[in-house]
Amino acid sequence: MRITALVAVGFYILLRVVDRFAANYNSFPGKFDGGMDEDISRLKTTAVSLLSDLGCNGSTLTEDLINEMCGFGAAFIGGIVAQEVIKLITKQFIPMSGTFIFNGIDHKSQLLSL
Repeated sequence: MRITALVAVGFYILLRVVDRFAANYNSFPGKFDGGMDEDISRLKTTAVSLLSDLGCNGSTLTEDLINEMCGFGAAFIGGIVAQEVIKLITKQFIPMSGTFIFNGIDHKSQLLSL
């Protein structure tokens, strides 16, 4: 259970990194196939910067997490966001309350209440 929580925290930090990436580069990582290597490099740099700002100097995210977000992860999260927006607009279903974390490497998801 503890390992699962640590992985979920890694994905949460990665989502914060992606948010900063989008603010810095006006695009999301992995959006264009041609620039995948460049996006991975930029995402790593952004991750180190965010972790440093959080007081975790010398820490980094795993290669698997970074690569997951530049590939499949961004599209999957975009789909989840669209689903939640539809719930809010139609008021037919209850939206998620908390932070949704999907681990595409292990095919597991978790909802964190922060």
